[in-house]
Amino acid sequence: MTARRVPEPVAYPFHTRDGLGLAAAYREAQRTAGPIRVQLPYGEPAWLVTRYAEARAVLADHRFSRAMDAVRDAPRTTPVSPIGLVATDPPEHTRLRRPAARAFTARRAERLRPRVREIAEAAAHRLAAQGPPADLVEGFALPVPIAVICELLGVPAADRDRFRGWSDTVLSTSGATREDFGAATGELKAYMAALLAQRRTEPADDLLTALLHARAEDAAPAATAASAATAVSAAVGPSATATDCPETAGTVTDTEAAADSADTVTVTDTAAADSAADAPDTTGPQQHGTTSGTAHSAAHGTGDAPGTSADDELVELCIALLLGGYETTAAQLANFTWVLLTERPEVLPALADSPGSAEAWVEELLRYVPLAASASLPRYATEDVEVGGVRVRAGEPVLVAIGAADRDGLRYPRPDDLDPGRDTGGHLAFGHGIHHCAGAALARVELQEGLRALARVLPGLRPAGAPTWRTAAFLRGPAELPVRW
Repeated sequence: MTARRVPEPVAYPFHTRDGLGLAAAYREAQRTAGPIRVQLPYGEPAWLVTRYAEARAVLADHRFSRAMDAVRDAPRTTPVSPIGLVATDPPEHTRLRRPAARAFTARRAERLRPRVREIAEAAAHRLAAQGPPADLVEGFALPVPIAVICELLGVPAADRDRFRGWSDTVLSTSGATREDFGAATGELKAYMAALLAQRRTEPADDLLTALLHARAEDAAPAATAASAATAVSAAVGPSATATDCPETAGTVTDTEAAADSADTVTVTDTAAADSAADAPDTTGPQQHGTTSGTAHSAAHGTGDAPGTSADDELVELCIALLLGGYETTAAQLANFTWVLLTERPEVLPALADSPGSAEAWVEELLRYVPLAASASLPRYATEDVEVGGVRVRAGEPVLVAIGAADRDGLRYPRPDDLDPGRDTGGHLAFGHGIHHCAGAALARVELQEGLRALARVLPGLRPAGAPTWRTAAFLRGPAELPVRW
């Protein structure tokens, strides 16, 4: 371990708002031994990890805590520090995540694929009927994942625009005040609480009902875990449609119900088959994992954890599912399409003839596109830890730049080339460790079917002008993407 050094922090984030390129400052950081010190707009300085091996190690190391975020002036880009599921550690994290983990499996995501295909093709046909030019974000990238997650949760179609308004405020990095954030979060919590209350008296074949069943069983002795899994399985059903399957079907196995009393379960997603962790979070790609932590817990009454109630915890989980279930996928649908149209225009026409290649392209685009505006969700060292030869002392925060790590030439040769033939295994777009995204499998299904629908229904798709880029959000990408065909 090298001698202790604490350099002056440099200003962070590095990315500009225009475009999706990897900032040059990340390359410079990767040439520096160990992590570098950075200062975000709010909070204390932090260490920033940019290389793949160190990023993967920090994400999986139990000596780093997310829960300390709540009692520190955490480094962040917003006045309010995200909390919720992403700001907990085992065993609390395991308990909070367990009900959802029972419902979210890759197998169920595959059963949902035909319905996702229907939703994506219907959106593409609406664009075709409208005629060019059109905004791909408004007409396709947003409505597809919104329809999927709202059907899964059982949110009425008439309320979907309300969720978009709340989400835009909650996920803003500069356009919303603390008061705006609090008001939007409060309205979102109240709405979700009312919907859960309705499902208690009027059960339906949706994810909210399944989560209520799992939560009720979770209060019973561990011996009833199997019956909880059965309740969830009955709710989502073997002949699942988008109204009865969970949006964030992802990286946990169907055997988790039998092992859910332990802090560790096996992650079996294709991009992280070697990631063993306790039940992962429902945040979408970890490049934008902040979405699941935005719901503020206003505890009232007693529950199954000191200072919180079971109802509040379930509301927070549902909000995490909602925001993480559509905002992140919507951003990546637009981003992937823009990258292909501008950097590899031959790919979408080829997908129309060879739809099976969508899987490889999605994995490479997940690795290639640095989605997050900046690294977020600091991990606090609970003891002195060596990271890249640098001693991180107990109590110091570490940020992981996943977008940079996935473009590390030491892990991926020619990292700035788009190559669907490369081995993308182990990319970190969905995170790693206990906060690995439980929605990874369904996110993949939506991205694959989204690109396939565009290729099939809109031949000749091409840009119709320059995009308008997001300027105040956790996620990078076009706010408007004009296209024609």
